[in-house]
This record gives sequence, C-alpha cells and structure tokens, in this order.
Amino acid sequence: MILLQKLVIEIINFFDQNVKNASERDVVNRLKTVSLRHENFVSLEVKKIPKERALEKALSTISGSSLKNIRGCIYKAYSEIHWNIDSGLFYEKDSGIGQQYLDGNMHAEFIGPENGAFKSDELRLGLFLLEPNIFYPDHKHEAPELYLNLTNGTEWRFEGMRWQEKDSGSIIYNEPFCVHAMKTNRLPFLSVWCWPNNSTKKCFVVPQRP
Repeated sequence: MILLQKLVIEIINFFDQNVKNASERDVVNRLKTVSLRHENFVSLEVKKIPKERALEKALSTISGSSLKNIRGCIYKAYSEIHWNIDSGLFYEKDSGIGQQYLDGNMHAEFIGPENGAFKSDELRLGLFLLEPNIFYPDHKHEAPELYLNLTNGTEWRFEGMRWQEKDSGSIIYNEPFCVHAMKTNRLPFLSVWCWPNNSTKKCFVVPQRP
C-alpha cells in the first residue's frame, strides 16, 4: 500500500505545482479529498502485465527532472500495480472504437469506484498506455478529464482540428464532451489520467478521418 500511496502523492504534487487554470485546479482539489489511508485501501490481485514490453519502453523514455519522482515511484510500485485492458469497460458494445485501440491499450487505476486500490465513489486516477502505432479514435465523455503526459511523441487532436504533438510533462484538460483523439508513432504512450466525476459513464466514438 505504501508504494502506491507514495506514487499517488507524487502525482498530486506534480499537478498541484503545474496546473494553470480553475478547471484543472478543481480536479486537483477533488483529488486531495480522497483518503489514502489504510482503511480506504483494497489490495488488488496483481497479474502478468499485458503490455509489459511497451510499458518498460515507455518508462525508459521518461526524462526530465520534473518527472523523475513520478518515474521513480512507478518503478518502486511496479510489482503492486494492477493493469487492465479496456475491452468494453469504457465503451458500449459495437461502439466503433476499433480493434486497433482494443488490442493496443492498457490502464491501471490507483483510485476508483470498482478497480481502484483506493476507493472513491466518483473519482478515478491511474495510468494509461498505448502501444506504438495506435490510432485512438475521436471520442467524448461526460467526465471532465485531466492528463499528464509522461512520454514524448504522441499526437492529439481536439474537436477535429489539426494534430498537435505533446511533450512529456504537458498537462491536458478536456472539458465534458470535448471531442479528442490520440495517435502514437514509433514510441508507446504513457500518461497519468484522472476523471473527477461522472466516471462511470460510457465514452462515445465521434467518427472522423484518422
């Protein structure tokens, strides 16, 4: 528990020091209300990491002094993190999300209502990974969303506009129902993600050209 607790605290500290607007600050404040005490912790069964090679590659590419504490905490908690493949958890059947995304994703929840190590009725916080050369189609959801990109090279698109490459250490906030997409190139993508509320609602695909 202690290693996951330290990782969550480092993530909160990074957000606390680097968010820039009121919406992002509101997510951080909600994060701070979640109990990280022993009585709110549930030990989850840790299985073989589904995308371990991509995860190891992603972690090896994280650089910069601002992320070293988070990177170090991930390594220390490595054997305690419970990973899942999104094969329908966040999307309805026949949503159109595409097999490439379904085959190429992995996520962990440190805080959450069902799969989180620390329990919260609404808020979810964890890590999200995409393997190289994956297109994550344009989609939207009712939950507002805060990302911390840990790796370089991933491109993002918002509301169908042009693609933008985001650097490691960058923070992205998506308003509720903001349409967004991602694509990776030769490197895997690893990020911190947080849904502060409406986190049990499904996502919706918004068809666009890749």
